[in-house]
Amino acid sequence: MSNQILEIRLSPKGIKPVRNGHPWVFRNALAGRPVPASVPEDVVRTVTGNGLRWETTGPAIVCDPTGTPIGWGIYNEASRLALRMITRNSSSAIHRGTFTSLIRDSISRRDDPRRDPDTDVFRLLFGEADGFPGLAVDRLGDALVMEISGAFAWENRGWIVQDFLRLTGAQRILIEPDREMLDRDGVPGPLSSEEHRGEGEAAAEPAAEPAAGKALIVRENGISWYAEPGGGQKTGFYCDQQVNRRRLGELSRGLSVLDGFCYQGGFGLTALSRGAARVTCADSSADALAIVERNRALQGADADRLEIVRGDLFSMLRNNAVGADSLERYDLVILDPPKLVPARHHRDAGLRAYKDLNMAAMRKMRQGARLATFSCSGAVSRDDFRTALAWAAADAGRVVRIEELFSQGPDHPVPLHFPEAEYLKGFLLRIH
Repeated sequence: MSNQILEIRLSPKGIKPVRNGHPWVFRNALAGRPVPASVPEDVVRTVTGNGLRWETTGPAIVCDPTGTPIGWGIYNEASRLALRMITRNSSSAIHRGTFTSLIRDSISRRDDPRRDPDTDVFRLLFGEADGFPGLAVDRLGDALVMEISGAFAWENRGWIVQDFLRLTGAQRILIEPDREMLDRDGVPGPLSSEEHRGEGEAAAEPAAEPAAGKALIVRENGISWYAEPGGGQKTGFYCDQQVNRRRLGELSRGLSVLDGFCYQGGFGLTALSRGAARVTCADSSADALAIVERNRALQGADADRLEIVRGDLFSMLRNNAVGADSLERYDLVILDPPKLVPARHHRDAGLRAYKDLNMAAMRKMRQGARLATFSCSGAVSRDDFRTALAWAAADAGRVVRIEELFSQGPDHPVPLHFPEAEYLKGFLLRIH
């Protein structure tokens, strides 16, 4: 796309969410096709200069149905998500400094003296929730890992890396492309992981050096972990569960704990470190379970109190057999499955899967035991998930009470105008 500013009018139906602050505008909310905007040449130079790259995307003045400007956004002809809002101040054109300010403000919001000094993994920037679409950045120890899912962020990653190097003092930045999302955004492949070093601006140019397999050692809740950018899921470590792992670890002292869908063993090994009597980590992935064992060895945890089981959790729970044991032996069962509702059109099938999974656990758990259960599906609301759990309890014939609510940590903020950012939700349930 050329360095041309577009004018985009929203339909009468599409204007309300934007006025309420929502950052996403899908194509069916546009009133016709974009047209070239009539703006002075100096505004064009401001918006398109200073190293900004507008290839798949283009800058846009966003207008209401009457043509009155209401803000600025990023337009993408190739995507069903056609427009991502950046500001609702129509009198101030977006430019590179706009995005640098978004990065700086996001970093400063994480500079909180109350943050746990025993944790050096947390999210520095959370996409649209921090105003920068298509970009998530995690600090993993002394490195930063960028997961890029939007065309604008991918095409401008060179100066984005420079900004993060300058603003954080990081010496190493790994970039992981979300290939599925970038394909939907019209970014041509193949796309490679990259590593950048902080020895000057030249080092920040894309180097196309694979990041996969570059394991990092990080600290969370006072415990050491391996993080593997490019070799696992997301940025290589699920820092969104940090607060919940700490809380469930506190509740695990002296208990027998099942960590279902354990991935790298985050919940189970935290429970072990906090004095759980016995822990079972179960997952279907041999690679994930190998990391569990590596993490156990790194932490020096007692191998005699840890059982590692490979298998399908749905089948094991239905058959009441996790390894050699039944569900009745566990005081605390933790279920943190992968996303079961990848998109809205999978919602009904995914809710049935959440119901069936939790029903199988509730049916055989002993009276008085606790179930900590999570959903990371953004297309499922907390109320949706609670309803699925209520169905599960009814079909299991159990009385189940909510004791606590879980969400993502404060480094994954949820703007009131953007509820989709609240993707992680969970409940601590007591089974009767």
